[in-house]
Amino acid sequence: MNEGSTERARFLYIDGGLLFAQIGSRLCTSDDYGISWNEYPAKLRGGVHAFSRMHARLMRKGIHSIRLLSDGKILILTKHAIWTYRKGCDVNDTFLIPRGTRPLFVCEDRGGALFWGEYFSNPGRGEVHIYGSFDNAESWDVVYRLKNIRHVHGVFCDPYDNRIWVTTGDADAESGIWVTGDRFKTIEKVTGGGQQHRAVQLIFTESYVYFGTDTPYERNYIYRLHKKSGEAERLAAVDSSVYWGCKVGKYIFFSTAIEPSAVNTSEYACIWGANDGEQWRCLTKLKKDPWPMKLFQLGQIFFPHGENGTGYLFYTPMATEGDQTLQRVKVSELF
Repeated sequence: MNEGSTERARFLYIDGGLLFAQIGSRLCTSDDYGISWNEYPAKLRGGVHAFSRMHARLMRKGIHSIRLLSDGKILILTKHAIWTYRKGCDVNDTFLIPRGTRPLFVCEDRGGALFWGEYFSNPGRGEVHIYGSFDNAESWDVVYRLKNIRHVHGVFCDPYDNRIWVTTGDADAESGIWVTGDRFKTIEKVTGGGQQHRAVQLIFTESYVYFGTDTPYERNYIYRLHKKSGEAERLAAVDSSVYWGCKVGKYIFFSTAIEPSAVNTSEYACIWGANDGEQWRCLTKLKKDPWPMKLFQLGQIFFPHGENGTGYLFYTPMATEGDQTLQRVKVSELF
């Protein structure tokens, strides 16, 4: 949608029909499916501004994600910091990330409690912290300490039963999917112990938890986990590691990353989709651009977080064809 623009852009969040994106160094919103954009009155600070698309990729600049909270505030995740913003007020840095650059996800349960997990290198395999906030992101405290893992990939709230799910990696024994029903007073490992249990993002339906594997060592697949039995059902083989996913109405989507290894040989990032959760196919493929991955990031495709009831799939390619542009396609045209 901004393919001709020289400004970098990325979809960040969707709340019903309200879209949020970073365009250049501005946080913008759209209420017409991304046709037009208005600058949001939040004056963004450190870690966001970049001179160009390539500078943003090299320095990992920009907003990594946002979340619209139930009290009306916006939670903004940038490199090394969590910010909050309320209309008419200043942007406040409420928390500096002590280890790693940022969490990959922040979730909110029905009661307004917020949770995220540490994502950092952790070579010594020390405890990994789950943080929680019970005052609308004004303060953060460690609510659980996970042992014998490398890091947390994501923390997610199941909208159907309000339980909190956690994904961890990276070695076989460190990889797993966990769940808590009491805000981390206790936690249970639902599945784990191998690379086929190494996941990043979870997508929920009433009966299942969908995920793709994120491994450079084995063939990657899309699975669904039966909530009642805890059994993982293999649904489709994909061509590389799966990082990101989203849901548009009943339709479920995952994207693969270009993460070269002995088993991940594809030069394309793909969007995989299913209209019934069972029959999966690659819907679009984007070729890696020529810039080196170690410096300028892996090829991947981002989706906005949040609830999407628009009938459109929104996505942002990174380090591929269409790098850092806003893309939109009608879901009905994909199936």
